Amino acid sequence: MAADKSFFNESIRIMDPTHQKRKKARTQMELTAEFCFDGQTASHPCTLTDLGTGGLSFLSRASLHSGDRLSVKFKIRGKTLTLASEVIRTAGKNTGVQYKSITEEDLALIQEFIHSSFFEKDRRSEKKKS
Repeated sequence: MAADKSFFNESIRIMDPTHQKRKKARTQMELTAEFCFDGQTASHPCTLTDLGTGGLSFLSRASLHSGDRLSVKFKIRGKTLTLASEVIRTAGKNTGVQYKSITEEDLALIQEFIHSSFFEKDRRSEKKKS
């Protein structure tokens, strides 16, 4: 299990990279979002719990299965992202998806968000030491 450290009132957690199974950068968070199944217009509320450059995880009451194709919509840094994704894992209310297509602009925004989360953690640690 990945060790984590929290900041921002427990709303975002940074995963310790030495304990990661995944190769791509990611950060834990709690962020309101929504998704809809491909070919449908009805959206379903969800809460993002993990955001990475290769995919994300969210909590939802909806019934999802591996292979389901979705569009996940959420806002970071004032920009709304809608990402075509495929469900790769489900465990109870937790669902993990992998992006099927992502623009360079959206990928850069996610990378910047993760990167700034790591730096914010470092700044808070330095202030506590002072």
